[in-house]
Formats: sequence, structure tokens, C-alpha cells
Amino acid sequence: MKPIYDEKKMRDIAVECQEFEHIISAMGYGYSLLNVSPDDFVQRCSDCVNWLGGDCDIFQREINGK
Repeated sequence: MKPIYDEKKMRDIAVECQEFEHIISAMGYGYSLLNVSPDDFVQRCSDCVNWLGGDCDIFQREINGK
């Protein structure tokens, strides 16, 4: 079973991450009102193309303090 990560921690790391790329942007759709609501859009690690179920090297370094 994969660990459940703290939502605030995923947001904090994603906001600072230089490698963050939202999966919506990566799909080529761009951001629009059709796929992202400005009222509830947040940048979090689990929405990044590098997330890989929590196996992102950057995320793991931040979580483990290395």
C-alpha cells in the first residue's frame, strides 16, 4: 500500500519545485476554464507529470530531508 502524503506538504513542495509541470499542461490542452477552475486550482505534487505515485525524486528528497 502506498503511503498517503499530507496535502499541505504536497502543495508546499510543488509551489517551490522548478521541475513542476501540471499534467493538464503536459497533455497539450493548456489551462482553460474547461479543465481548470481558477477558484480551486492548486499546484500539488500529485498533479505533476513527475509524481509517479509518490516516487518523484524531488518529492522524496524533500520529504526525507535530504
